[in-house]
Amino acid sequence: MLFAYQYINHSMEKIQDFIDYIFYEVWCKAPTCTDYSFDLYNNKPELKEVVTAFHYSSTKEGDFFNAKIEEIFLIFKTLNPDEICQLKIWYLSNNNIKGLCNNDPTVAPSTYSDVTQLNAGLGNALKIFFIRLYSKDLLSLKALSDKIGLIDEHYKEFVKKNKKGKCPFCGLYDIDNEYVHTREAYDHYLPKSKYPFSSINFKNLAPICNKCNSGNKGTKDPLHDTDGNRRKSFYAYNSIPYTLEIGLTLNSNDIANLTPQNITITFGPDSLAEELKTWNELFGIEERYKAKCCSADAKYWITQILDEDGEKSPIEFLSSRLA
Repeated sequence: MLFAYQYINHSMEKIQDFIDYIFYEVWCKAPTCTDYSFDLYNNKPELKEVVTAFHYSSTKEGDFFNAKIEEIFLIFKTLNPDEICQLKIWYLSNNNIKGLCNNDPTVAPSTYSDVTQLNAGLGNALKIFFIRLYSKDLLSLKALSDKIGLIDEHYKEFVKKNKKGKCPFCGLYDIDNEYVHTREAYDHYLPKSKYPFSSINFKNLAPICNKCNSGNKGTKDPLHDTDGNRRKSFYAYNSIPYTLEIGLTLNSNDIANLTPQNITITFGPDSLAEELKTWNELFGIEERYKAKCCSADAKYWITQILDEDGEKSPIEFLSSRLA
């Protein structure tokens, strides 16, 4: 990616805190509990207020939330200590988004297929729960939003801190700012349809333009190539800026009739070769950049450079325009 986002702290993070509690203090302790009850939430008063309110309000999404937690609790109740331990390892790893993107050998991702092999009923129940967990209908329920806020509020705070105004995954399209009523979708960098436990982790969520999201990435896997091999990927909230080298060579002087076949694009540095390859595969960068170079506005810009500053080097030209 062209630049990393700055992560923001916001009350929306409480939903991940709630899920952490449910996983460790409710589900993982199920084998030692006699029955499921709201007393299991005594050490998390805000969450207890939410599940209690859902119980009495009889909303569709609130009923789903409570019922699925209890269903998964009953499955956990049948698991042995080794199985619980394995699930804890998977939960911890799948929420270490940075470690997964860096292909840290101590952080191994798990998929719903892995959970299903451990327990078929659990894999299916967790997938239904975590996919639906990230839904506007659930997150906007008053009993929950009173505690965590609204995702639209998170977005406004986010773009106030991240002011570049361009999608960092392509650099081609604008990102809506806080002054318009619309907002960009949050991409699940680790697809929520494949990876359990991280569907509401905001380090796995990043605003992204529609062309990158729906048009290119979709459910592509940033952690594995098409042969299933682990690989490195850019981390959306990396604290150290990425410094990329993008070279463009025109292999034709006929600018008016320029086609992608007349363009060579290179990416560097070599130290980021694996991340760059993943980036290109996920977002179709080379194809989209070549297409952009063949667009009318790009051809006009190239012609302007040749006509007005043809004797200058690229660095000199850019320096003169930025002065």
